[in-house]
Amino acid sequence: MQLLSRIKGLILTPQTEWAKISEEETSTLDLYKNYIAILALLPPFASFLGSWLFGVSYGSGEVMHPTFSGGLYRAFVQYLLSLPAFFLVAFVISAIAPHFEGKTDDRRALMLIAYAYTPVWLAALFGLLPGLRWLDVLGFYGIYVFSVGLPTMMRVPKENLDVFTLATLFLAVATVALHGWVVHLIAPQQLI
Repeated sequence: MQLLSRIKGLILTPQTEWAKISEEETSTLDLYKNYIAILALLPPFASFLGSWLFGVSYGSGEVMHPTFSGGLYRAFVQYLLSLPAFFLVAFVISAIAPHFEGKTDDRRALMLIAYAYTPVWLAALFGLLPGLRWLDVLGFYGIYVFSVGLPTMMRVPKENLDVFTLATLFLAVATVALHGWVVHLIAPQQLI
């Protein structure tokens, strides 16, 4: 299965995997259909199932559970809003690449951000079990995967990698915050 092979390559041997990826002519539609749409399901639905089955506590020590329909709706909204967010981040990465002596290419930028986000998607699975949510920090490995793929995908010289990676990290954090805020406006958490 190509999906599992790609995930394994990005996690275990990112330099080799980026070399393979740079040779591919994957369309935006195929990337969304065969990779992004599948892995983007993991965070919202893992979080929903974990909180619905085991509950969440907010400081007071009392464990609360989302309603099934409210939690499912929220997970669905999170998922749907995450799909265009990847394209937005990729568009900005492509637009700023020339400022770091890189090349503008929206498709390759989308491949870069989608594949580099793989550790974040996988780490979100720890949201299923109480007490393991802190292991989400393993998703920070995606920063390394991104920086390894950056010279290959966007042709950014090595001397500009750190600053470009940092700029992209700020962009990603801002996008995640905006995504969370919009999700909360559309589907606030309904706890019982």
